[in-house]
Formats: sequence, structure tokens, C-alpha cells
Amino acid sequence: MKKYPALALIELSNIAAGILTGDAMVKVAPISVLKAGTVHNGKYLILVGGSVASVEEAYYKGLTAGAEQVIDKVLLPDVHNSVNDAVLGKRSNCTDEALGVFETSSVAATIQSADAAVKSTRVKILEIRLADDIGGKAFVLYNGKVEEVAEALVISRNALADPSIILNESLIPNLHSDMVKQLDRSSYFSKNNLKKLEGGEL
Repeated sequence: MKKYPALALIELSNIAAGILTGDAMVKVAPISVLKAGTVHNGKYLILVGGSVASVEEAYYKGLTAGAEQVIDKVLLPDVHNSVNDAVLGKRSNCTDEALGVFETSSVAATIQSADAAVKSTRVKILEIRLADDIGGKAFVLYNGKVEEVAEALVISRNALADPSIILNESLIPNLHSDMVKQLDRSSYFSKNNLKKLEGGEL
């Protein structure tokens, strides 16, 4: 996937404010990419990418336009490659090393925490899920050596100024191979097939 020098996301409480804000952002600066639309809980997300200058200009215009309707926001002037890819929909294969799950009530918070964690550790981002089909929440999955994943979770927590945004987190030192297979297929329940486990009771 193309790496954009900067990414920014603004999360708004309603559709009317969201469309108004997105329009203001694209009119003020020559951003390279735009992705906008509704997600669960009636929120509206606007993601922009491009040069640092254009993304910053669009971001600050969006904050002014959205005003009190802005739920959360994140500006990443030097976004990490893996965060760039994951936000744009890329998923990576899981290994049976440690798995960390970090879940927040806002989309912007998950993106911000993931960028901070992956810049300071050697974890791999498996997936970043943004709002849809999970009630407007978001989460990131980290994979790697247990000490690296543990550190990534600490950094994720510390990256957020408001700890109330953090909903849950977990660290699994040795992920079972059957859970690896499930995660490799999808993190959506509806997209995974029923798996009969060897040695299971009838």
C-alpha cells in the first residue's frame, strides 16, 4: 500500500457535522487521499492523507468546522508504515508468539496508541479494526515476543491523555494454534467457519 507522509483522522458524533467537516477539510488543502463515512453508533469518520503541510492544514480546519461535535482526533505527521497500512485495511498473518489486544472507545485513540507502540517496539500489527460491527469501538492486535508485546501495551496506555477511553486490554503469552488460524481468517465471528478441535469432547 502507498505510504503517505502524514495521516489524520477526525471522529464526529453525527453525520451532519461529519459531512460539513469533511467538505471544509478538502476545500482548504490539497490532501492526497480522503476516506469518509458513517460507522456504528452513528459516528462519522474522516481520514485524510498526504504531505505533512496539507494534512495539518486540513486537520486544523476540520477541528474548527466540527467544533463541539468532534469526539476524538489524531494527527500523525510521521505515520509508521504498518499503521498506515492497517488503517487502510491491510491485515497481517498471526504467529503463535504473544498476542496483545488493546481496545478503546474511540477510533482515533486506537490509531494514536498503535502508532506510538509500533515506533518504540518490535511488535507486528496484525489488524486495526475501526468502529464498524463493534459498536463504534476500535482495537489493535499486536503480535511478537511476549516482552515486546507487553511493552507495546504499556506504551499504548501511556500514549493516551484520557485513560477513560481505554476499554480493555489483554496479553496472551503463547497463542494457541487454533486461535492463530481463527485470527488469520478474520476477527469477525460471522466470517469464521465452525472449527472442530482435535481431542474435544462430543
